[in-house]
Amino acid sequence: MKQRRRRKKQVALSEDMTYDKAAKEVLALRQILAPILKRLVPEFRMLSFDTIARDCIEGATWVGTIPVAPGRTNRAFHRHAPQRIRGLQTEQSERDEGWITYDVLFYARIPDTEQRIKFIINVEAQRSDPSYKLMKRAIFYASRLISSQKERDFVGQDYDRVCKVYSIWLCFYLPAGEKSSINQYEFKEMNVYGNHHEERMDYDLINVTTVHVGDDEPEDELLRFLQLIFLQQTTEQQKAEQMRKEFGIDVQDDTRKGLEDMCNLSSGLKERARAEGEARGEARGEARGEARGTEKTWVASVRNLMKSMKLTAQQAVEAVAVPMELRAKVLEQL
Repeated sequence: MKQRRRRKKQVALSEDMTYDKAAKEVLALRQILAPILKRLVPEFRMLSFDTIARDCIEGATWVGTIPVAPGRTNRAFHRHAPQRIRGLQTEQSERDEGWITYDVLFYARIPDTEQRIKFIINVEAQRSDPSYKLMKRAIFYASRLISSQKERDFVGQDYDRVCKVYSIWLCFYLPAGEKSSINQYEFKEMNVYGNHHEERMDYDLINVTTVHVGDDEPEDELLRFLQLIFLQQTTEQQKAEQMRKEFGIDVQDDTRKGLEDMCNLSSGLKERARAEGEARGEARGEARGEARGTEKTWVASVRNLMKSMKLTAQQAVEAVAVPMELRAKVLEQL
């Protein structure tokens, strides 16, 4: 029994990691990033989605590869020199708590201006409320993106070349009693005495944005867009059609593939949760008719796991811990 529970937990963890990796890969797509940047980065507000995707996002988008830890950020930047959009390993954490990585990291510029302003933009996805204050982590990440520019984006004391940093946190959960929301935090000048002022561009170097996305019905376009991509239980074709009709985005092949992966994984996680819930109900001695419904749910859960994890029917049945009395019937239907 303990071994079966342990195996079940391992498969659940593997599914969650696969989902998180797929979510990061989707966030790294230019067509998905463009609406996020247009809504949350003031310098991009007047630009079209196509212009942002084509002309503003520069070089590679790093997915889960650039460490936050001091001394490692620069080395990773140099090792993964910007060439093209690509996805690499998922986020890691080591015992010393120093080896953590940015989910999605990339450079961006304002096109067609006399002074081409460069930004370093970090996008993080959170699926659950952490045990710590997320805002403090967000500021820490943004600060590391500022300090790690030395000897990478500028050398010596050439601090005029420091790039502005945007740290955007997409939170797919809502704090208790709250609705979907967008909050931004930035440096502002307060003239305490006298009439001295600094140019805004010299101190406005860090912007932290938190976006909490729930299943309510917000009026904000970006919140609806994120709900569509990550929360709505619809097919890839339906998502692509809604992106075209509601947001004016003609979905490209790489975006379509990302949406398809998200749909498959979301379906698998949903079926697993339903199967686990109904299995717990069965253990409490619910009626036989409901047990037959549970059997169908186990079949759907196993089938989705076979597809997402490339397992055989027997392996998937054991991995999700289908009750022994149902295994023969589940395998027969598969």
